[in-house]
Amino acid sequence: MTCPSTAYIHATRVPPTMTSAREAIRWVNWDVDSQEFAVET
Repeated sequence: MTCPSTAYIHATRVPPTMTSAREAIRWVNWDVDSQEFAVET
């Protein structure tokens, strides 16, 4: 993940059973799909 204000890159661990980035994103974000994210500017 990249912080939009500082451009700092954060590496987050997920369970080794994850088989896709989308699945990992859902796991990290309390089962919210990335398509549901709102972009804040």
